[in-house]
Amino acid sequence: MKKILSIFMAVILVLSLAVCGSAEEAENFVLTMQIGSSTMTVNGTETEIDEGRDTTPVIENERTLVPIRAIIEAMGGSVNWDSETQTAELTYNDDTILLTIDSTTAYFNDTASELDTAPVIMNGRTMLPIRFIAESFEFDVEWEVESQTVIIRKAFENSEEESSEEQPEEAAQKEETAAAEAEEEEDTSSEDGSNILVVYYSATGTTEGVANVIAEALGADLFEIEPAEVYTDDDLDYNDDESRVSCEYADEDLRDIELVSYDVENWDTYDTVFIGYPIWWGIAAWPTSSFVSANDFTGKTVIPFCTSASSGMGSSGSRLEEAAGTGEWLDGQRLTAGTTADDITDWASELGIN
Repeated sequence: MKKILSIFMAVILVLSLAVCGSAEEAENFVLTMQIGSSTMTVNGTETEIDEGRDTTPVIENERTLVPIRAIIEAMGGSVNWDSETQTAELTYNDDTILLTIDSTTAYFNDTASELDTAPVIMNGRTMLPIRFIAESFEFDVEWEVESQTVIIRKAFENSEEESSEEQPEEAAQKEETAAAEAEEEEDTSSEDGSNILVVYYSATGTTEGVANVIAEALGADLFEIEPAEVYTDDDLDYNDDESRVSCEYADEDLRDIELVSYDVENWDTYDTVFIGYPIWWGIAAWPTSSFVSANDFTGKTVIPFCTSASSGMGSSGSRLEEAAGTGEWLDGQRLTAGTTADDITDWASELGIN
């Protein structure tokens, strides 16, 4: 009897650990995909959107359409296709969306909504409007204009029971962390300030968000590169050959962008400088080059970083180094909107930066 009871308790323990593990893994969800790219990144792991078919997201009538099955399944939902009515049924938790090919009427739990763009079939694949779907299922959707990237995210909460058990411990830990940070900040403030600077240019806010994460993680100061003439959404429309960025890309002479300020207060006190920017046509957004060309990086370690859902650094770092002509430039890294403070501290440790 004791042996049977022991086995039973062991099984219960294993099952409870499995459930807890699943809840912890599902606390945050981040999916990114880029127009023209057949891959997506789900919580840092790259995978094909439509395995073996090279299907990519497209823009129709200013709305992003995607092959939906792999995306919905990655989000934790399911897809059923009715070939007779050409209707896709998407299910997530207790909610259901019905979308019919060439119809702008969509149904969310039997409530009708009008879409800007109807679902279509392209190359044998059903392409559906991702923003309507994700937001209906209460996921947050972001659009990066410069890199034409869709970011879908959701923060999951643990069950009420788990939360009530963990809250006192978490509160105590947060209190200790806050006290330690306050003490560290006090110690730092008694000195000459941080010797690390994060310089960034951000067209839509993504690079700014990552720059803030780096600054918080490393106790660094911030400096924003600001064009004298701010880029509007129309200026950043890569699909328009007459838009500002398209014209600047076509004529390199137009890329010498005037900035609000080229000077950083106490510039000489910084020995480590991170420089962040979005990728435009495979290189750093040109306002970044204007800042780099105007400053002397002698005696400084410079670490470039770009923000992109799929495009890598490319030659952006080496081209900035060439434009600067001074400083010790290290290899940079591509970061995303989902980059965390832990990611930054790990990266900084690899670089030998404390």
